[in-house]
Amino acid sequence: MFWKRIHIIGGMRMNEVFKNIDWTQVIYTIWTVVLLPIITYVGTQIGNYAKAKKIDKYTDILYQNVVDAVKDVYESIVKDIKGTQDWTNEKMNEVKEIAKTKAINSLTSSAYQILKTANEDFDEYLDSLIGTALYDLKNYKK
Repeated sequence: MFWKRIHIIGGMRMNEVFKNIDWTQVIYTIWTVVLLPIITYVGTQIGNYAKAKKIDKYTDILYQNVVDAVKDVYESIVKDIKGTQDWTNEKMNEVKEIAKTKAINSLTSSAYQILKTANEDFDEYLDSLIGTALYDLKNYKK
């Protein structure tokens, strides 16, 4: 008797209940409630990871461009006037701007836009990279 009650739900047998279920609606509900949010979350995380890796790559490229620009500016401008009366604060700022321009011009436009978007204070960031490059070149010459 007990088993007979388990198989009957509201006057219907279990197999009748399963026959009356709209399986398309059940699958659609599972898709929208469970699977779609999980897939969206995973996709977003993968996108964020890829974007972070791209920013890291462009940051490395920018730093190498800054090092190359600082070396170039030193060889072409600074070494001839450093220690003379022509080496003023105004000239130092001018040379720094030349190095910044060379470093930026060495980037692709998409790399520049991505880095500028990722760093709200891009000019200050570039200034700090130039300072780091100068320090590295002075202290870690091979």
